[in-house]
Amino acid sequence: MTRIVHTQIAAAASPFSAKQWTGAAILALSAAWAPAAVADVINFDNLDSQFVGHGGSLEFYNFLLTGASNVPGASYGDLVGAVFDGTDPAACGMACPTNNTSNYYASLNDGVVYLNPAHYGGSVSLKGFDASFIGYAQGVSYPAVAGLLRVQGFHADGSSLYETYQLGGPVGGNFQFQHYNTSANFGSQQFASLAFFGFTCNTAGSCSAFSSNKGQFALDNIVATVPEPSTYAMMLLGLAGIGFAARRRQQA
Repeated sequence: MTRIVHTQIAAAASPFSAKQWTGAAILALSAAWAPAAVADVINFDNLDSQFVGHGGSLEFYNFLLTGASNVPGASYGDLVGAVFDGTDPAACGMACPTNNTSNYYASLNDGVVYLNPAHYGGSVSLKGFDASFIGYAQGVSYPAVAGLLRVQGFHADGSSLYETYQLGGPVGGNFQFQHYNTSANFGSQQFASLAFFGFTCNTAGSCSAFSSNKGQFALDNIVATVPEPSTYAMMLLGLAGIGFAARRRQQA
């Protein structure tokens, strides 16, 4: 499995005045009060088999997963995904993965999958996931790298970072889920939103997205984290206390 990593770097923050803060103290406090993370493994086992239309969402405790079409002028409800029962691979009607005995999410028709924190203003980090290419038909010849899966994270300031993963062709005639870990750099980022979308590849190694309705993929066991809200509150209270103490010293 090969991972191709691309990075966009956000602008650097401006320095604080020495009279306001001591740099070393702030770095130490940031480390001491860094928000704790709540790790979740997002799977689809508790959901019924169902189709997902453009704009439709699946709700989890800390996350919201939304299907979207990349077609200009797409209508709400246009088919972009489905929750399939992995114990019945033939039920999807295409060349779906066969090594999953639980439910999984299938992104169809070049659809995009957005993963967002359930709470407004929150953030999400991605550590890993299971994924497979979904072929458009059974019995068709596919290349060794059948497709690519791109995961793009968006920061609140508009900057982004993405990684691209190769999705293998059939093994023994069937597509198979594989596990993918994000890089240390990507996995440490806190994004406002994450997008998953697929490419389809030909035997010459040329891959394209959003042009054929064949950039289809399956997702399961998404390992993601969100900061603990109560820890955010503790951090803010601590910083407020430091500011109050600094003002007291200036007045003394």
